[in-house]
Amino acid sequence: MIRIGTSGWSYRDWEGVFYEREESKLQKYCSVFDTAEMDSTFYSYPDLKVVEGLARHTPRGFIFAAKIPSIITHEKKLDPGKGALKDLARFLDLLRPLRNSGKLGPLLIQLPPKFEYEEGADVLEKFLAELPGEYQFAIEFRDESWLRSDVMSILSRYNVAYTIVDEPLLPPEIHITADFAYMRWHGRGKRPWYYYHYSREELEAWKPRIIEVSVRVKSVYGYFNNHFKGYAVHDALQVLEILGIITPAQRRVLEKVEENLRRGAAEHPKLSQMLPPERIPDSVEEMLKLLTNEARLRRAREMGGGEIEVLEKTANILSARVKEYKVFIDLERKMIIHDCADWARMKDALSFCKHLAALMLQLEPEYSKRILREILLDRASWTFTDYTDAS
Repeated sequence: MIRIGTSGWSYRDWEGVFYEREESKLQKYCSVFDTAEMDSTFYSYPDLKVVEGLARHTPRGFIFAAKIPSIITHEKKLDPGKGALKDLARFLDLLRPLRNSGKLGPLLIQLPPKFEYEEGADVLEKFLAELPGEYQFAIEFRDESWLRSDVMSILSRYNVAYTIVDEPLLPPEIHITADFAYMRWHGRGKRPWYYYHYSREELEAWKPRIIEVSVRVKSVYGYFNNHFKGYAVHDALQVLEILGIITPAQRRVLEKVEENLRRGAAEHPKLSQMLPPERIPDSVEEMLKLLTNEARLRRAREMGGGEIEVLEKTANILSARVKEYKVFIDLERKMIIHDCADWARMKDALSFCKHLAALMLQLEPEYSKRILREILLDRASWTFTDYTDAS
């Protein structure tokens, strides 16, 4: 059994390529693909009602893979001594509706890019040894130091699948360490990787590899993570066609997607908001004036630093709490996730609420300016969403 889908499904820039503007994205997606990887679970624990809705409103036989929350993989780095297993138990409990409906597939443990073998070898086996056997787990390494025979032996011991990847950090090696296989295509772009459209020839080179894997395991799960402009949808459908397992209905969708891409329908209608580098101001406040109105900016200035807590801050990831609200910014995926009521009104206009503005004002100016500059250069390529819709 080979299942091919995409990582996430609720992207604005898929409208006009894969989605019609007014239709339910999830319902359309499920009418074409039989699996999806939930990316939002990496950023935050899922809401139980959302999980119940996914179980209820998707067809029988549909399978969700899900990324393990970053608090387990990135903050606690799988360490049971820091409570990583308790966090995992909470996560699994929230996924129970999908498991009970038979719609829960593999759970992806994606490690941080700079988490090396020397730092994590001991904790990895301690974590894997405690995984509940009734679930399927895959692990995605992001540092080449993990590509060792003893690590593969540990994965095999606990039936944890090595994630076969296509990306700049690791070679696309095939390692079979479980009774199922997990594959992810990230893209080969520069800034970021995911902004990449695979050529037909690049995808055809994967056909013998997928077939080789499929004869050695019970099932294969594969997900395209190059979500910009609907490229993931196109590439996933192309792989199904290359493998000779595309349905007539999927072929019609593939042809429509290709027609839309040729017409340039993937371009967001707000492309006029793009700014050339020379027109971007050099101060945080002036940048924010291009992303929000004066009233919201004034309220942002009034918020004190005590109302803002930075939870994680790296070159590409920012996680914070502003008052009682969460903020997650991913520069690689060009995504902002937030959850206040004003954000619900502002996000579709690709504008900031007062909480986002306050956070930018409190951070080190150079760090804030880097984020704001990336947004202003190509605002249309960003996804502004909330935690219930960030699939």
